[in-house]
Amino acid sequence: MIAKHIEQLAPSGIRQFFDLVLGMPDVISLGVGEPDFITPWRAREKAITALEEGMTSYTSNKGLFV
Repeated sequence: MIAKHIEQLAPSGIRQFFDLVLGMPDVISLGVGEPDFITPWRAREKAITALEEGMTSYTSNKGLFV
């Protein structure tokens, strides 16, 4: 059960964003839920390599500094 005051809170900005783009054509969500396609093998290979090289921490929320 969820408290009444929680049910009355406005949706978060990120929730509003996801709801906005949900109906846009040609948008691939990389956030909430599961994709409806199999991850390409090349992407899986890169992920395996990154894990083997110890790249297991979160990135900065400012993005990657390359």
